[in-house]
Amino acid sequence: MPNASDVRNALCVRFCAPEWATFFEVASGTGSNTRTFADMVAMNLFPSRGLAIHGVEIKVSRSDWLSELKKPGKSAPIQQYCDFWWLAAPKDVLKIDELPMTWGYLELQGSRLVAVKKAPQLTPKALDREFAAALIRRAGQHDAETLRTAVQKETAGIHERAEQRSKMEIEHRTHHYQALLKQVDAFEEASGIKIGRHYDGKRLGEGVRALFIERWDSLPHRLKGMLNSHKKMVSDLERALAEVGGEPSD
Repeated sequence: MPNASDVRNALCVRFCAPEWATFFEVASGTGSNTRTFADMVAMNLFPSRGLAIHGVEIKVSRSDWLSELKKPGKSAPIQQYCDFWWLAAPKDVLKIDELPMTWGYLELQGSRLVAVKKAPQLTPKALDREFAAALIRRAGQHDAETLRTAVQKETAGIHERAEQRSKMEIEHRTHHYQALLKQVDAFEEASGIKIGRHYDGKRLGEGVRALFIERWDSLPHRLKGMLNSHKKMVSDLERALAEVGGEPSD
């Protein structure tokens, strides 16, 4: 079942800027002069269309509508300033013949409002200062609500983006950590060394560096030294063998 927010959203589509200025929960006056409220008042801003003022009552349940019918004078304090007066409601909230003669009916069909019964044109009273003050006050409140909603939406967006970044960072670090664990497991299995259990990680790293980097870099020099040493040894043996009258064998 559609709710009041669905009807309000559809009203905002039907009475949208720049042609219309809309005001929700409009009082008949300010201060002690407030006698009743209209769910919405919309004023046309195009002189070519008569600057008409439309008043709207929103009902979303049959019981609420029947309660409205029991108070026939309830809408009068604001309706008297309107060129047209409407009921906006979902289907089955009312029967057409229940509508007062001065009311039209906007039926919510999906996400839009359809004028099932056109509102008759009324002969409105000129706006007085009390009602003008009520409209101006509501406009200011509407701006504050719009700003608050925008701030809340942006704040929620910032939190959502921060959570997404945190989630991505956690996933990245988790993937990196798991890959590192696999490398450690592979090293421990191949070497038989348990890092952190039998060997300190720092000392083990220093040993690996000494073995594979520092000693490896000096390996050609050390091999050359060994080769020269062996050559000298062979030369000394050959000379010693010649001195005793022997011949080197192949």
